[in-house]
Amino acid sequence: MNLFITLQEGEWKERFLPKPVLDTLRRIGDVRMNDYGRAMTQEELGDRLRDVDVCFALGWLSCPPFTEAVLERANRLKLIVSPGASVAGFITDSVYERGIKVCSANDVMAEYVAEGTLAYMLTALRQIPRRERDVRAMNWNNGECESLIGKTVGLVGLGAVGRHLIRMLQPFRVRIKLYDPYVDMNSLAYDAVEPCSLHEVLSHSDLVSIHASKTDETYRMINRDNLKWIKDGAVLINTARGSLIDEEALAEALRTGRITAVLDVYESEPLPPDSPLRELDNVYLMPHVAGMVKLENYAWAMVKEIERFAAGQPLQYEIPYRQFKRMTK
Repeated sequence: MNLFITLQEGEWKERFLPKPVLDTLRRIGDVRMNDYGRAMTQEELGDRLRDVDVCFALGWLSCPPFTEAVLERANRLKLIVSPGASVAGFITDSVYERGIKVCSANDVMAEYVAEGTLAYMLTALRQIPRRERDVRAMNWNNGECESLIGKTVGLVGLGAVGRHLIRMLQPFRVRIKLYDPYVDMNSLAYDAVEPCSLHEVLSHSDLVSIHASKTDETYRMINRDNLKWIKDGAVLINTARGSLIDEEALAEALRTGRITAVLDVYESEPLPPDSPLRELDNVYLMPHVAGMVKLENYAWAMVKEIERFAAGQPLQYEIPYRQFKRMTK
C-alpha cells in the first residue's frame, strides 16, 4: 500500500506526526512525503498522487483542493484521511463521485470539545480562576459557589459536540433542554433531553451552551433581543463559532451583571485588542482551545482508520457525502 502525506516539513508536521506516528504509518505501507517545503500546487498534488492508495491530508496546511484535475492523475486513490475536523475546504464532490472514501477526526475533535465545554461549565460555576487569584492575593475567599449537579443545561444546536456533551453530563443528573429544529429526538439515548423553543432554552436554563453550525441562518442568532431572555445568574458558553453571538450585544448584557459567559471562539480571532469583552470580569476568555489537545491524538485516530481500511474492516470516522455537504470551512 502506498501512502502520501501532504503536510510539509515544519512545526505543524512535527506536532501532528511525531516519530511514533510516522513509524506506524511506515509499517502499514510505503510512505511518501511532501518534500517541497511549502504548500503544493494542484498540479504538484496530482503528480504526487499517482499510484497512491491513501492520502493523509490536512486542508488548511499544505493541501490544495482535490479537484477533478487532481483526481484524474490519482489512478489508485481509494481513501483520504484528515487529522482535522471539517474537510469542506479541500474535499470536492468529485472525490465522492469517484467512490473515494473520506475520513476525518471530526468526531474525535467533537469529543474533546465536549470535554472542554464541560470543563468551562465547572470553571464558571466553581469560579476557579477567581478563587485561585484570590489565594495568591492573600484573600482567603472560601465562600459558597454553584454546583453543576442537578442543574438545567440548555443546548442551542446539537451536532457531534452536543451529543458527546449529553453523554458526559449524565453523571451530574442534569436536565437538558435542546433547541435544534433539525434533530431527530429518537436518535438520542438520554431520556432527560427535552426539545424546546429557543426562548424556553434561554429563559429556563442555568447554563446555555452553543453548539449550532455556522450558516447564514445562525449568524448572530444570539442577539440583543434574545439575550434578554437568559435568566439571571445563568452561564452562557460558546465553543461553536464566534459569529453565532452578537459580541457587542453580549458585552452590553454582561455589563448588567445578570449573567456570566465563557467564550472559546470569537467572530474575529485573535480577539481584537479593543474588544469590549476584555474589560469585563464576568466573562472567561479562552483562545479557541476547547479541542486543542495534543495534535498527534488526531493523527493517531486516522492511523487506526488506515489500519482498519488496510484490513478490510468497517471505518469508524468516515464522512458520508451528506455530512460533507453540511460542513463549513
